[in-house]
Amino acid sequence: MNQGFSFTSESALFPIRQTAKPEFKPVDVAEVTAPRGKWILPAVNEVRLGLILSDYSASWHRSGGLLSIDVSAGSLSICEFNEPRFMEMRNPASIALVLLRNEILEQALHDSRQPRVELQERHGLQDQNMRRLMEILLYEKRQGFQNGAFFLDGIAAALASHLIHYYSADAPVIGNSVGGMAPSTLRRCIAFMESRLEGDVRLDELAREAGLSTSHFIRSFRESTGKTPYQFLLERRVQRAQTLMRDPRTSLTEVAKSSGFANQHHMARVFGRIAGMTPSAYRGSL
Repeated sequence: MNQGFSFTSESALFPIRQTAKPEFKPVDVAEVTAPRGKWILPAVNEVRLGLILSDYSASWHRSGGLLSIDVSAGSLSICEFNEPRFMEMRNPASIALVLLRNEILEQALHDSRQPRVELQERHGLQDQNMRRLMEILLYEKRQGFQNGAFFLDGIAAALASHLIHYYSADAPVIGNSVGGMAPSTLRRCIAFMESRLEGDVRLDELAREAGLSTSHFIRSFRESTGKTPYQFLLERRVQRAQTLMRDPRTSLTEVAKSSGFANQHHMARVFGRIAGMTPSAYRGSL
């Protein structure tokens, strides 16, 4: 972790990773059920957030003494950083836990122009924007992350920026809009997207292509095109699917795979939202 970059967030039920993964994943999401009685949240050295899915009451000891809380479904937690928690649950609880990688916080910290960020432990938060981002991550997890790494990168970047902007102990300096991209840079980024439609595109790759940080890239791209990078990518994938469907010998399963969708069902859902009809109806109209 960079010097001067610290957290005070919440422990969650994710083990500390001892070996590097072959592909960087900006967040992990888990659904857990805390039983009535003693429940231990192990220490981890990355930011943990909790989306409470059912009402519960609990108590635990911390540096300031015994804390006893009543938490309602839909509220949020920012948990202690790298500290175990030994909880006494007065009733069972369902919780969605989000692990946000330090690298994502570091990128957002760089954009905020702050030398460090300290996230304070919070419980029972009512934050509609933060809850929506976490609900999206939970839905993605339940769907097997069908929307892919590029979508996940964008949600993780938005969540990290929100945390630093609203929950850091130090008030961040929010930079002004970076404006739209130079036309040549935009063309280069679009060409990069086109070359990777069949596979995963990563947000940090596109940002490097533009010479911007990830959050600045998202804002600059949106100012230039009127769409987020992910929205733009989906439209390009639908356009490719429409082109491929002109060949009646190509099955819809093959079309979905060649257009970068997780499967035919995923393509149908996105295609219907963007084109206003199902892939089968579109093919029938040709």
